[in-house]
Amino acid sequence: MTSLLPWFAALVGLYAAWLFVLYMAQRSMVYPGTRINERPPLAADRQDRQVIWLETASGPVEAWFLPPPPADVTSGPAVIIAHGNAELIDSIPGGFLGLRARGYAILLVEYPGYGDSTGKPTVDTVTQAFVAAYDVLASRADVDARRIVGMGRSLGGGAICALAAQRPLRALLLVSTFADLPSLSRRYLAPARLASERFDNESVLRTYEGPVFIAHGTRDELIPVEHPRRNAAATARSRLVTYDARHDECPVDFDRFWQDVDTFLAATLPTP
Repeated sequence: MTSLLPWFAALVGLYAAWLFVLYMAQRSMVYPGTRINERPPLAADRQDRQVIWLETASGPVEAWFLPPPPADVTSGPAVIIAHGNAELIDSIPGGFLGLRARGYAILLVEYPGYGDSTGKPTVDTVTQAFVAAYDVLASRADVDARRIVGMGRSLGGGAICALAAQRPLRALLLVSTFADLPSLSRRYLAPARLASERFDNESVLRTYEGPVFIAHGTRDELIPVEHPRRNAAATARSRLVTYDARHDECPVDFDRFWQDVDTFLAATLPTP
């Protein structure tokens, strides 16, 4: 038995070292987009953007306002979009801008430390940036502040839910996102209590009163399908739609995705 003690001590030491490395590297793992040094070419569907610099405690954060197609209205609905952790607002797939064709203005919000935005991304600084974005959007004469929707992809779901806890979003669209970020640490054999980035979407959804559309890939290798199920169960006004897709592929068919979203919004939001 005593001959096993050195081996046991070595394993404990290795595990402790593993946890230390994870703890020190976790922000880099959660926010890899801070290492994107070159911004991609401007997409054609963003050529008419209005660049807005949001004033936050951590410094200026960039956002792009995309007006809806011309319409005979003085103010209309809008959607705030939060992208995945390895993207920039430049590289959000055009398929996610589908609400623009449906008469919505779009606000793409960057994370602190991403692109040309200053500061460092944390739960607090990301939340501050999105709250500032909401306040700027809601103050615009061409936006109906009563009809602002939040849409988040992957990590962006955490940003949108954090915003929903502080500002009145009309509805939420969550794509490939988690129930809570700390519980994902299990895949690294680490206890959740060591997670410093504690986005908790499930807790926000328990008190959120608006409708929530949740889309997830059945083959998601990063966020198990258990997470969207938890999110859907947290609120009575939810719909969970799954697609045969991996994490970065969801949704594989944007035509079907927007048909699902249209059906959901038509059933849950009254016509203005």
